[in-house]
Amino acid sequence: QRTARRHHRSLRRWLARQRNGSLKEALQRHAEEHDAAHAQDNKDAAPPKLRGGAVGGGAVMTDTDNDLTVQALESLVGEYRADVSKIKRTGVDMYKDRDAMAAVQNLQVATRKYLAARYGARDSYTLDLTLAFPESMGGGSEVLTVETAPVAWMPHAVHVFLNAAVSLKQKSGWRCAFHRRAGHVLQAFISGAGAPGLAFQEYDARFPHEAYTLGFAGRPGGPAFYISTVDNVANHGPGSQGSRTEADSCFAKVVGSRDVVNRMKTQPGGKPPNGFISDNKNFIVVENVALRDS
Repeated sequence: QRTARRHHRSLRRWLARQRNGSLKEALQRHAEEHDAAHAQDNKDAAPPKLRGGAVGGGAVMTDTDNDLTVQALESLVGEYRADVSKIKRTGVDMYKDRDAMAAVQNLQVATRKYLAARYGARDSYTLDLTLAFPESMGGGSEVLTVETAPVAWMPHAVHVFLNAAVSLKQKSGWRCAFHRRAGHVLQAFISGAGAPGLAFQEYDARFPHEAYTLGFAGRPGGPAFYISTVDNVANHGPGSQGSRTEADSCFAKVVGSRDVVNRMKTQPGGKPPNGFISDNKNFIVVENVALRDS
């Protein structure tokens, strides 16, 4: 607990410094404070237990340290998420209001660090979704491969998806299926695991709603998501859906499996005007989501 609190305070100072100094210097200072926190714990605590139960005075508790670091980051992300959600509910422009921008920056920086600690440090993440097609579409399984937007651009949206689709899929009652075939999107729900959606509509113009990209449904949106089957920049980009400035978060793209999407576009049972499918026998069920190692 002492280590977690020290990490927490250190990370807050680190985040504040990023707005006033270079990233390299901030990272170096944070690393020094990280080491100092553990040095203090080594003075305060009894000799740690190693794997297998042996006790040694100079042991390194790698696994415990990693757990505490992830827990501290997760807690920090939760706090900053709550700050952003609260500001979002006031109705301000999240990309122009100074307090909103500061809160969003804190959330994004902390989330990038959490993603690296929880899922591995990568520019983006590749996932394989195993789809079970209904008998009405000939049955069988196909793999849909998606790659997230760069973490540097869209850390919050990427986190929401990885948490809902990967981290929580082992929970009892988790279910994901495509249940809507509209003229412009194929939409899926994720239910039963208590996965939170977005705190705000994170969007980056460098990753627009082109065909074969994935976006979050709703405003702020998520964890329900859709695959764009046409260019949806006008439908879901900035200034759409009745907003003057906001956009749906676009967080991933289909890679190497567009033929699977083209098959999905023949899903039967969609009812006008919105294309929702009432008979779950026609759902395309996501049986598994696997995060690739690299």
